[in-house]
Amino acid sequence: MDWDELVGRLGSAEELEASAREAGALRRRRRVAGAADLLRLCFAYVLGGFSLRTLAAWAEQRALASMSDVAMLKRLKASADWVGSLVSALLAERCPEAVAGLPGGLRIMAVDATVVAPAGPKRDYWMVHTVFDLSRLQLCSVAVTDRHEAERLSRGAVAGELRIADRAHARATDLAETVAAGADFLVRAPSNYPRLLDGEGQLLDRLTLCREAGEKGVLDRAVRVQDGKSKVEVAARVVILPLPPEAAEKTRQAARRLASKARYKPSEAAIEMAGYLVLLTSLAPADWPPDRLAATYRLRWQIELAFKRMKSLVGLEDLRAKDDDLARLWINTALLAALLAEDDLPALDPEAPDSLPLAA
Repeated sequence: MDWDELVGRLGSAEELEASAREAGALRRRRRVAGAADLLRLCFAYVLGGFSLRTLAAWAEQRALASMSDVAMLKRLKASADWVGSLVSALLAERCPEAVAGLPGGLRIMAVDATVVAPAGPKRDYWMVHTVFDLSRLQLCSVAVTDRHEAERLSRGAVAGELRIADRAHARATDLAETVAAGADFLVRAPSNYPRLLDGEGQLLDRLTLCREAGEKGVLDRAVRVQDGKSKVEVAARVVILPLPPEAAEKTRQAARRLASKARYKPSEAAIEMAGYLVLLTSLAPADWPPDRLAATYRLRWQIELAFKRMKSLVGLEDLRAKDDDLARLWINTALLAALLAEDDLPALDPEAPDSLPLAA
């Protein structure tokens, strides 16, 4: 598509101008003529592979902007929220179910991290930590770290949030920090951690719990989640739902393939438990029954789709920014490009996750 057609898909030039000014991305026209030109600079930086100095020279040659590389850096960083709002508008059109039926009073935040491995030794990969506001469909936090900083559910947590995350975030110390910040959590639990204790402090066997859920159709029990080393504990509920037979077998096969790729032999118990959805949450059972928890957890898939779009369509591994604001601009622009590309490449729509169909 040509540039005018692309801008047309995002609204009129007047609408772009208004949104850019409202977000603080376009305050003066002295160096950038308008919002459409500013958006073009963002695309050129992310998709063109330009350095800031090359981008400044390219913009001067194209009569899009006249500024130094330092001024260009400041302008790009200031545009992160604006480009994010354009992404939010597109996502709201395409994923209305993501915000349908959200409970009042809670901001639902999907927390995730992805590996970015630039060219060279794979031991030099980066971690991109993100927090995605599902109630607004906005990427509200991005942090780029080296491989030594672990994923944390409590990163930036505040009161009034429900934080949703995958297995990597199911650590007792992190869950306790999230609750201490005044937030709630809903995470999927792996087969071997964290430790689950009953009301008397006795260790619960997870396979036994899964089999009980298989007999009853669902299991919902109050537990204490404990860290094995520090002995930090946090009160929670464990909710276990069996997957339908076909979906369960598919996830078990995937677990075997993953173990084979990693060159280890999985236990029979781990393979059996792969057929269950095991959730840990701090939410009260009266307001959050198991079916509602499962439906809410599925919203986390939106951030998985975001990373999948960027990796398959625009190459997330090309990320060159380590400054948090610049990285946020980069990811928002890459996601915007991926969403626009999907209009012309419908065959690249990702499949739904295996965990979605539940027997209950």
